[in-house]
Amino acid sequence: MVTTRTNNPAQLNHILILSENPQTLSNFYRDALGMTISKSKDLLLCEAPQRRVLIGQGASHELGYAAFTFRDASGLASFREMLRATKTPARPSPSSIFGSEALAVMDPDNNVLVFGLPPSGDSPISDSPDARLQHFAITTTQLEEMFEFYTHTLGFKSPDTVKDEQGAMRAFFVNSDEEHHSIGIFKASEARIDHHAYDVVDWNAIRDWADHMARLDIQMQWGPGRHGPGNNLFFMVHDSDDNKVEFSTELERLIPPRETIVWPYAPKTLNLWGEAYLRS
Repeated sequence: MVTTRTNNPAQLNHILILSENPQTLSNFYRDALGMTISKSKDLLLCEAPQRRVLIGQGASHELGYAAFTFRDASGLASFREMLRATKTPARPSPSSIFGSEALAVMDPDNNVLVFGLPPSGDSPISDSPDARLQHFAITTTQLEEMFEFYTHTLGFKSPDTVKDEQGAMRAFFVNSDEEHHSIGIFKASEARIDHHAYDVVDWNAIRDWADHMARLDIQMQWGPGRHGPGNNLFFMVHDSDDNKVEFSTELERLIPPRETIVWPYAPKTLNLWGEAYLRS
């Protein structure tokens, strides 16, 4: 299969993470990622240039929603028309950051995806190095249904999949713009948020963020390494709720047409350099 770009590019703008301890979790993102905390209706908004994370009261490890921006109104309008054509219900946007033109859809696991236009206004200045909220990953018990939804209903493209020796899919990645993936979805015993990731400028920035975490006594939980799908350098830490937070660089930028790669379900696929975290 060949991956081509036919849908309008959309980029991850912000996510809502639920927590049983919202203030503690917000404090983590303030300290670890240099974000400023403010109120956004009944949520806590953690933000810095190119990164926004909302924290809300709820069961920990759950994704409240993920919000994407189209580059202009015509892209959002085309997406709305595509939803009508596929008879996919469009719901009101739950995001307080987006305007009234935004809409939301729900995937088979009831994860909410919001689509809108770039919000006006500047994010607070941060002393931390640059880091752009770039992708998130979730786990699911119904991988095939999720693949159908993201690739056919939403029109995202899947440049890479992971399959076991029996040919069963164990993970897939989809992109909403020219970057390798905007979302990673892994088969597991439960549906939950797996991680979210920040793109940094280069290998030296990976070092700088790792040194910053060390000064805060935040231990590296995985990495440094290089993923097979996406070919990006990375390391991960855990936040105060034990959610995985990834810092990544050199993510593949897709030049269409590009053959879809089927990777083996093996540790080396997830980390070409060493140990890997297999979800199931």
